[in-house]
Amino acid sequence: MNTENNTPKVMVCTVGGSAEPIKKSILFHKPTHVVYVASPDSRKLIRKDIEADLPWRLEDTHIVTLTDFQDIVQCVQDMRQGVTEALTSMSLALDTPVIADITGGSKIMSAALTLVMMEFNSRFSYVGGTSRTKDGLGIVESGTETVVQDANPWHVLAVLEVRALAHSFNLHQFANAYANAQELAKKTVTPAKQKFYAAVADMVQGYMLWDSFAHADALQKLRQAENRLTPYAVGFTRLNQVLHFLKDDIAKLEILKKEAQALEKKTVTKEETFGRAYFFDLLSNAQRRAVAGHFDDAVARLYSAIEKIAKTALLQNHGIDNSHVSISQVPDSVREEIAPHAAALSEEKEEIKLGLEKSFLLLAAVHDPLGDRYMSVRKKLSDQLQARNMSLLAHGYLPIDKKKYDELLATTLAFLDTNADALPTFPRLDWRDILLP
Repeated sequence: MNTENNTPKVMVCTVGGSAEPIKKSILFHKPTHVVYVASPDSRKLIRKDIEADLPWRLEDTHIVTLTDFQDIVQCVQDMRQGVTEALTSMSLALDTPVIADITGGSKIMSAALTLVMMEFNSRFSYVGGTSRTKDGLGIVESGTETVVQDANPWHVLAVLEVRALAHSFNLHQFANAYANAQELAKKTVTPAKQKFYAAVADMVQGYMLWDSFAHADALQKLRQAENRLTPYAVGFTRLNQVLHFLKDDIAKLEILKKEAQALEKKTVTKEETFGRAYFFDLLSNAQRRAVAGHFDDAVARLYSAIEKIAKTALLQNHGIDNSHVSISQVPDSVREEIAPHAAALSEEKEEIKLGLEKSFLLLAAVHDPLGDRYMSVRKKLSDQLQARNMSLLAHGYLPIDKKKYDELLATTLAFLDTNADALPTFPRLDWRDILLP
């Protein structure tokens, strides 16, 4: 076996009207397995001229015959399928390292093979020469051939990996995007690129943490990412677009972090806009779940938002903590409805805890505008929440569909006196903005 450490050496080559360049390349690279890509006419050269005088026997070969060697789209289709089938038929993994020789065949065949091999673990080879016919403008003269080797530019630039990263990020599949970024940081060829993609990994992780409501940790990661990415923007103008939205989102996240901490500690302020950043973020998170088709998750977030909107209004506007409500804080007009057993409460247990519906009833009783809005949609909201209560993530077994999600979203937006266009969104990554030159 002509291998190193028993590892197959695989070559894929286009075959044209001359056998010499391909034979030269095979003699140079000494492959164990060869996939020939040929037209119906050129394939007859393979056994008769290319392999006839080889000083060793190839372990396995496969011929991909092109349907139309003058149609680049058809060539790409034939080659993609053919090379995949060839590797499989030779019991080789699809990620096996491959040498792609693009010397033979028509220009369309060479171009098609170049495009196709971008998808494989390949590097390129080309047979040039020290002397050509037609005063150096014609074909390589026989006997003067030289083999030129080069890396796969898509691998050097990491184009496929960067595109996969951006695609996952834009679909809000942050775990996949983060894994892609980490892999890029490990495998890119220069230390500068490794540091750059490590910074991109920080940014993606920041949004992943944000999407998981870990606001403080997300803020730390995004700040770190901004600091690490900024030096690269000097010679990489497209990166400025990334830094622009990164700066904006850091500012938004700072406000969000403060509101989240205040709500957790119940230290709300009297500012009219207090809490909106937090509620909007929760609704934005629900939208991301809905876009991914996870409507049960999305509705769970909407329910949480509605509940917290009522809780915050009671605390902010009336000094009432709905987790510890004194009977004296409940107006007589709704006391029986909100606390039907209030008369039986002992002095030691004079506080009650209110859920979503009773919190809104109390808001209405104390003439809060949010309570009035609730009363106008009380029946509709009750029906919508019943669907949520019967969902898989609550108390039942029925999945939530898009229609039910849309209905509850509209109601939630009405409570906040806003619309979906006002909700914040995560940025979209253009893969070219993070493809370091």
